[in-house]
Amino acid sequence: MAESMTVEQEQLTKKSDQPRSARRRGRGRKRERWPRESNPVLIKELRGRMRGARAFVVVTVYLLLLTCFTSLIYYAYTIDSTGPGGPEMAYLGKVIFFSVVVIEIFMVTFITPAFTAGAISGERERQTYELLRTTLLPASRVVFGKLLAALTFMLVLILVAVPMESLAFVLGGVVIEELAVALLFLLVTAFTFAAIGILFSAFLRTTLAATVISYVSALLLTIGLPLLMLLLLALGDAWLYDWSPDSWVFETAVMYLIFFAISISPFSAAVMTEVVLTEDNSLFYFWYTVDSSHRIPIPSGWIVYTLVYLVLGIIFIWIAILRVRRQEQ
Repeated sequence: MAESMTVEQEQLTKKSDQPRSARRRGRGRKRERWPRESNPVLIKELRGRMRGARAFVVVTVYLLLLTCFTSLIYYAYTIDSTGPGGPEMAYLGKVIFFSVVVIEIFMVTFITPAFTAGAISGERERQTYELLRTTLLPASRVVFGKLLAALTFMLVLILVAVPMESLAFVLGGVVIEELAVALLFLLVTAFTFAAIGILFSAFLRTTLAATVISYVSALLLTIGLPLLMLLLLALGDAWLYDWSPDSWVFETAVMYLIFFAISISPFSAAVMTEVVLTEDNSLFYFWYTVDSSHRIPIPSGWIVYTLVYLVLGIIFIWIAILRVRRQEQ
């Protein structure tokens, strides 16, 4: 015991004998390690986006709109419910939860591209792109810095609406798994549409052109694709049943193709997920009856949507990095 105490005292004595300047330099290196390893583009974008009253005003207006919309839904439902037991609170909780999620999907889909469409093209218009290249930052850090800055602000908008979604837990009818799936759905949507804005910003010279094409792409994915699918189903319904071979394999392939097309639009995928949850009480899959002897499992809309949009977002970011790298060379 005495020997161990002696060793500890010797170590403390050696440490106290070191100059204070050396110890301060050691602490300074530890403190400076994080700023050196951080992305300066990300820090610059976050400071410019979060400073001032603009971010506070956007979040406040967004929450006020959500609050007004939720209050209108609650008031309209309670007025229309004239049963002897009053309104069914569990169903009301589901309606409020799904409505808030749909509003957030709309917000993420049509606001996120505006944050990234001018990420690269805006630097060219402000004539600061050449200065950015002189910093010797690789193309990947430039693109990821711009992307993460936009996603950080979108994450703030998504998270501030979680208490509004949590009202469904007070009313009933919603479980914690549904909230987790909704958050994952919104984050994947924000990531993919931010990647779309970055992609067009890297290829086009003006922010206006990149913004217009980004919004056209968002409209096609959210509204145009479901309308096209409904048109094709209406036109091909007679052909499918009159000319299709009498085979359950063919019908299975057609059904998988139809449900896949439905699941690659954010609004239709959200509706499909809610329908599967209501009808089969499952968040992951449901069984489709092909004929009297064959049933096939169909994955829920959010699973297909998440996988497809994650792959698309990664591909878009990779192409944008290659484009910026080529311009640097």
